[in-house]
Amino acid sequence: MDNTTQLSNQYYNKSLEDLYECLREKNLVAKRKLKQLEKDRRRDFEAHQSKLYRACAKTWRNTFGYFGEEWLFIAALGTCMAIISYSIDQGVGMCGKARNMLFSGLAGRYFDKWVAWVCLPVVLIFWDVGITYLIAPKAAGSGVPQIKTCLRGVYLKEWLTFRVLFAKWMGVTATLGSGVPLGREGPLIQMSSIVVTKLSNYLSSFKSVYLNENKKIELIGAAYAVGVACTFNAPIGGVLFSVEISAAYFAVRNYWRGFFGAVWGATVYRLLYVWIDGVDTIRVVFPANFVNDFPYDPLELISFAILGLVCGAAGCFYVAMFRSFKAFVKNSTRLQWLNKLNRFIYPFFVILIISTVTWPPGIGQFMASDINGKQQLVDLFSNFTWTTENHTVEQQEVLRHWTTHWSGIFTSLVVFMCYQFLGSILAATMPIPCGTFIPNFRAGAALGRIGGELMHLWFPRGVRYGLKATKIMPGVYATVGAAAWSGAVTHTLSTSVIMFEMTSQFSHVIPVLIANLVANGVARFFTPSIYDAVIQAANLPYLPHILPGDSGIYQTFVEDFMIKDVKFVFLGMTYEELKDVLKENKKIKLFPLVDNKQNMILLGSVARSELIELMERQIGFVRRLQVVKKLDKPEEDTSGKSDPEDMRQRIFNKYNLKKMVISQKKKEMIRAKLRVVRICDLPIEEQQAWENEQLKHQVDFISCQLDPAPFQIMERTSLIKIHSIFSMMYLSVAYVTSVGKLVGVVGGQELRKAIADVKSGALPPKDADSIKDENAPLLKGG
Repeated sequence: MDNTTQLSNQYYNKSLEDLYECLREKNLVAKRKLKQLEKDRRRDFEAHQSKLYRACAKTWRNTFGYFGEEWLFIAALGTCMAIISYSIDQGVGMCGKARNMLFSGLAGRYFDKWVAWVCLPVVLIFWDVGITYLIAPKAAGSGVPQIKTCLRGVYLKEWLTFRVLFAKWMGVTATLGSGVPLGREGPLIQMSSIVVTKLSNYLSSFKSVYLNENKKIELIGAAYAVGVACTFNAPIGGVLFSVEISAAYFAVRNYWRGFFGAVWGATVYRLLYVWIDGVDTIRVVFPANFVNDFPYDPLELISFAILGLVCGAAGCFYVAMFRSFKAFVKNSTRLQWLNKLNRFIYPFFVILIISTVTWPPGIGQFMASDINGKQQLVDLFSNFTWTTENHTVEQQEVLRHWTTHWSGIFTSLVVFMCYQFLGSILAATMPIPCGTFIPNFRAGAALGRIGGELMHLWFPRGVRYGLKATKIMPGVYATVGAAAWSGAVTHTLSTSVIMFEMTSQFSHVIPVLIANLVANGVARFFTPSIYDAVIQAANLPYLPHILPGDSGIYQTFVEDFMIKDVKFVFLGMTYEELKDVLKENKKIKLFPLVDNKQNMILLGSVARSELIELMERQIGFVRRLQVVKKLDKPEEDTSGKSDPEDMRQRIFNKYNLKKMVISQKKKEMIRAKLRVVRICDLPIEEQQAWENEQLKHQVDFISCQLDPAPFQIMERTSLIKIHSIFSMMYLSVAYVTSVGKLVGVVGGQELRKAIADVKSGALPPKDADSIKDENAPLLKGG
């Protein structure tokens, strides 16, 4: 090693030792002060409390306080979501009863019945669109794509506010109450994430660990499971669904949070029906009663696999239609002009079309529109064959909703499936909170019921294997179709577990899993999931998945796509240089700290807010007030009086509201400040001269919060490795170094562009000879 390298390493080590020593001393002093303040605060607080309270608090801290705080946190989350889900159910039930009352009791003629059937959904959708636009426009849509983006390291705070929670709560109740073919699983997942964020902000005043964004992201993963569990009363399926949807890498330490929160939320959700509605016990959502002795014949597995293949193709077609129609609505100039003219016109026509289609005397009689969505699924899962004769009274009551004088069950099932398919795509284009899982679940159940009834017609005596014949149960095919179709649309296998928990039937585990696997294989080959399609359409900063079989991800390295023109701060720089760096790079939130411009040895990273705080301490208003006080003291001693009129004129010359080009609201705020606070400042000329003098001083980085160990990667790190690192550690930026020297920076935007370029072939791989030459020293051990 030559002398230059030795000197560089010595300088690098010395700079790091000095910086770490200063930081260590500063942290020790701060810890001592905080500990002393905490002791004084606790002593003052306990002086005003009773002995019993102090004894209970001490017992809690020494027992459950060590490990029970997070359990209580998750339990509070589950309780809140159970109450929200129950209130949504009650609101939707009231809307359904009001609509049926208007249709059956307050109208006589057909036109009056149509008006009575349509008017309430129109009012609810108007309320939904209005409250979403006025309170929180971010509440429109599912919310799952945004939460997925948060779980990949990009924290979208604007989607996790209390305003979004309230708008989502009120909006999804109106959406489901209007009768449109949409669901609530997405809004409940987003609301659960908002609740966990707000609880974290509240608990951060007691425990600073809840301020950490990585901690919040882990808790949002648990909230994902709670939202699904409170939707379908399926805690196990909710946890698995959250694992499949939320992140590419799931932390095992977050597993118990998801299970505990999902079980707690689902239990409280069903207990609310027992305590308030008087239900006798906790029941499943969609009760079914299939034969358990000999549930299916082995030959039927072929028919289940074929059903999974059809459901996978149908799921691909749904995602493709959803993306195309969404893009058409977004890019249509006529619809844009219509929305600018009045934002209620397009939703009015959409809800008018959907309500007219579901009108019971019209097309609605072919899709069982006279019963609610839950009862429709219970009928589809019923354990008797619809195409046979000699039904019981209860069975005839079920068939009465699915048959007419002009058509049979197959017509109703096909019309119902097409309505769920097309109606959900049309309704999802309205700016309202909604989910798309339930309509696909219903469409899959209808498709499976069609397959089961056809199998019974083809094999009326059942499928014979050996000497025994097994009867066909169409209800089983309905459950298989529902799990397979919804799994194909969402690219998840946990829909099978959700189906088992919602029906409490585990005898057909293998058929459901086989069909779901086949459907997922077909869907993953042709289209992305419904959530990834929304992410791509909305251009969210989400890190996409990459296929390990692509050779380009192994031959592309960080040095091929990193930013080489790095904006940095360095030791010994002046405040004038720091001011220029902040002005020229307003979008950068984190700056690397190096030793000097020549060596570029990375010492840490500093947030933009900390650098702005340094500038404020040096030339801010508080610092100028201190200078004014020092300058005013000799004048008071010599003259014995001050000139308040001159000071008043200087103040109002600086804060002349007539010359300020700002909004009226800002002017009112300044006026209020001028009335309350007496502002003493330097004149403009003196202030500029004083600032110029202060800006020549060197920046003291020790007085701000530094990250002494930012994440660093090497130049030859492959794309597959950096993708895994960003996914597992929720990184948003990483610095590229070479023997401690800063040579580049990589962010999420550069990584996403590199992945897209590799998939399209825009980044050509390097020649094998050049790669071999570069790796030769490493292979030789040099």
